[in-house]
Amino acid sequence: MATLTKGIDISKFQGHEINDINTNNTDLSFVICKATEGITYTDPNFSENWNTITQQGFIKGAYHFYRTNDAPQPQADNFLNALGDLPTTAFSPIVDFEEGSIVEATSKDQIISDLLSFLTILEQKYDRVPMIYTDVNIGNAYLNDARFAKYPLWIANYTSASAPTMPGAWEGTEWILWQQSDNYKIGDTANDYDLFNGNIVQLKAFIAKN
Repeated sequence: MATLTKGIDISKFQGHEINDINTNNTDLSFVICKATEGITYTDPNFSENWNTITQQGFIKGAYHFYRTNDAPQPQADNFLNALGDLPTTAFSPIVDFEEGSIVEATSKDQIISDLLSFLTILEQKYDRVPMIYTDVNIGNAYLNDARFAKYPLWIANYTSASAPTMPGAWEGTEWILWQQSDNYKIGDTANDYDLFNGNIVQLKAFIAKN
């Protein structure tokens, strides 16, 4: 059986949980946190989470919750201003694109064009290939364009199956990062539970090449 590396993703809803966990008292290896949303919002716990994740010994990552009714450049500016310099040991920048991202009045073609523009801005800023977080339904509905396939997918698929369903442009490919559950408890706090498809050495190698 393949070795899988465990992690969680957090935001303000987990409070100050990051202060109580580390690589010595959990079997987690990485923590991904929410940074920004749209053009003005920054998660109130982002700065604390972003700094403390490293102090607690975890590999870290940060994501932007994308809004289709906001233009890509100001959204990217919001994310980049919050993120600042991105360590080479952290996940490449992540865009969270899901049901809550989409305003129905926006055409599908415009959504695809703007999202690709947003990803390009991030890639040019950091000279790294961003990641996309989505679920199966939105992946199939909006991310079938082959141009999305170059971006590593973090798939949300809550299932007891041995592997997630890969949607859209990634159909038929091997999964990389999988949000398997939204109810992983640390004490009384519920977290999203994530898996990397490989061991910690392979995770670090994946990050280094992306």
